[in-house]
Amino acid sequence: MTMPARPDFVVTLSGVALALCAMVVSAHADPWIPAAGDGVVKPMVRLFDSSSAYSASGFTTGTIPASTQQETQFRVTGSAGIGDGFSIEYDLRAGRLRSARIKHHRSIAQSGSGLEDQTIGLNYGLTQTPDFADSVTLNVVLPTGSTSAAPALGAGHFALEPDVQAGVIDGRFSATIAAGARIFPVSGVTQLRSTVYAGLRVWPRLSVFATGFVSRTIQQPKALRLTDQAEVYNIVRVGAGVTYRLSAMLRPFFEYESTMAGQGIHAGRRIVVGVAIRY
Repeated sequence: MTMPARPDFVVTLSGVALALCAMVVSAHADPWIPAAGDGVVKPMVRLFDSSSAYSASGFTTGTIPASTQQETQFRVTGSAGIGDGFSIEYDLRAGRLRSARIKHHRSIAQSGSGLEDQTIGLNYGLTQTPDFADSVTLNVVLPTGSTSAAPALGAGHFALEPDVQAGVIDGRFSATIAAGARIFPVSGVTQLRSTVYAGLRVWPRLSVFATGFVSRTIQQPKALRLTDQAEVYNIVRVGAGVTYRLSAMLRPFFEYESTMAGQGIHAGRRIVVGVAIRY
């Protein structure tokens, strides 16, 4: 059910929500560590669109009308084996964010483009078998996204991401999960986060998959300084997509994502188009 609009909330939300859109969200878990010199890189384009938001007063599935939010993001994720059970993981982003709202019957638009926050880390394999794997990861989030732009392109603060990953493969079915935290040492803000993935090979070259992402921040926004509120991220997002094995090296993919619940953030839809390149 859609709740009635509150103009003061809509105006306040515009700046904060776009900073959240620019924040790094974990890629699909990959607990299988590639051999030294092997890896995968996934360049992709992500298109986000929204005209509604979740109330800042509590975590909810109901939305209210809000400013229009649009993002075109260029993202590269991947992992590279470096030997001794370790791999390097990365999530690199740049994009263009646009916000527009109506004031006194006139459209007021703001936009920003450039680098967003980047993530890089180490993944260490524990159990590594063909049908089961788990690993531990420590990522570093680098605040390369500008916070002086309107809208902001990042959270503006350094963060650490320790997590655990696990995965299973059973014939044509595969599933992975990553769970951990994003910790901002300066403010102490902590997000508890989890990413899940399930895939099924329906034809020799074609697979379908479903994804889910959950983030809940321990602290409430009203207890934080204004400069730290962009670190609050409360959302549930689900997705579904297809991937095609074009060759042993190339696997193009398409995914549609939608937010299902949140707090103090825009609700929207996202289309993802990319290709996985294995080497």
